[in-house]
Amino acid sequence: MAIDKRQTRLVGVVAVGVIVAVLAASLIYREFRSDNGLQITLHTEQIGDGVLEGTPVRVDGVQVGTVAAIAPDERGTQRITLRLNQAQLHGLDDSMKVDYAPANLFGISEIGLRRGSGGSALRDDSVIDLTGSHTDAVFDATMGSMLRSLSQTGDSVLTPQMATVISQVSHDMKAFTPLAQSIIQVAQIVTDNQRMPPSELAGRLGPAFYGAGDFAGANELMVYILRNIPRLQSNRDAFDAGVRMHTERLLPGIANLGGALGGDLSGLTDQLGPVLALLAQMVPQPRQSGADLTELLRRLRAAMADTPDGPVLNAEVDVSGMPVLAPLLGGVR
Repeated sequence: MAIDKRQTRLVGVVAVGVIVAVLAASLIYREFRSDNGLQITLHTEQIGDGVLEGTPVRVDGVQVGTVAAIAPDERGTQRITLRLNQAQLHGLDDSMKVDYAPANLFGISEIGLRRGSGGSALRDDSVIDLTGSHTDAVFDATMGSMLRSLSQTGDSVLTPQMATVISQVSHDMKAFTPLAQSIIQVAQIVTDNQRMPPSELAGRLGPAFYGAGDFAGANELMVYILRNIPRLQSNRDAFDAGVRMHTERLLPGIANLGGALGGDLSGLTDQLGPVLALLAQMVPQPRQSGADLTELLRRLRAAMADTPDGPVLNAEVDVSGMPVLAPLLGGVR
């Protein structure tokens, strides 16, 4: 009887232990499932730089899981296992798109999931194929990918020919330096000497454009009159002959005459300088000389009275000491 009781107790303890172990395993599994919710695998041909185990997975900026494992697969592909919270996967199915993107300014990578269209619901341990024709669903925007793209762009753009073009443009721009300096100097002069505000200046210049329409109309009328001159309409050959005479004979002749005079009169022009210098010395005070000349002309004008026969000099000649000349000049002996 003692043995039977001992065996019964042993069996009971073992049974209770088994039940407790099963309950504990069930609770642990449920807890595990509630924390991770859903486990899926991404089968892809490329993996973003910095994507490792533990990398966060986000949907619309909210973290919904992490990367559980990364394993290589056949033909250079990879399998990325994700543990996701199923309660936060609203509208996400197996047509989803994957982005490898930086999570912050330091370039730490994360995986972003975007919703697709026409897919079926996600199931636990499902595999999403992102290889072959589905590679467009993967977008790599990690810092390493951007640096590689920038390097390739630089290699394709900054060629020796581009360097030559830049050097040529830099050399040609130097020719515009005097023009730019002149514009700056003109602007500085205008700024230093401007007395009226720009608004007032624009207000005063505005009425000047009222006649712009009349001016344009007058120009059109002038062009119309020139085009319809009767001589141009009836005797165009004579007009053309006159124009040719001016352009082919008269103007070239004047140019040749000027050239000849320039060579023949060069000696006279050399002597003109000293003559002008002597004249300048004769009038050391131009203002005083001008005033004296003005006074002389005023006195001459006052001495010449107006008569029916024209201006006559009003003067008297004293010839009293010369009796012979007095009768000749109309005087008294």
